[in-house]
Amino acid sequence: MRKVLFSLGTILMCILMASCGKPLDKLQSMVDDMSENGKDWDADQWESFIRDVTDQELAFWESEPTKEDIKAFDKLGKSFKKALSKATKNKKSEKAFEKAIKALDKDDEFEDLNKKMNKAEKKARKAASKKDKDDDEDEDDEDDDDDY
Repeated sequence: MRKVLFSLGTILMCILMASCGKPLDKLQSMVDDMSENGKDWDADQWESFIRDVTDQELAFWESEPTKEDIKAFDKLGKSFKKALSKATKNKKSEKAFEKAIKALDKDDEFEDLNKKMNKAEKKARKAASKKDKDDDEDEDDEDDDDDY
């Protein structure tokens, strides 16, 4: 169970990282849906939900998010964890969730999607960090020009 929650938490974090405009809004609505209805989902619904979340995370990371977008994504990740915990509180929903995770672990297509999403996340985080540093350097250069 701990491994499953960790995997889902990782997926959630990836989703939360995608906090630019539409992907972030879509992820927020997915978290809200899970919070409200997740306790009644069967394994197929959980599997579909996790796939959709991963797709949205990939879309977020590929959208070249800013540092602020990434912070909003991370904040959404915390909400996701709370909603997941609430949705899997009873035995029936917990078993359905675990069954979905096991099915996804065996799915090569999902594994490829997850790897692609993780690569996109690393690339986007690095690009956002570099852009932030470049912006800081540009501001320093402008300040130096004002001194002369």
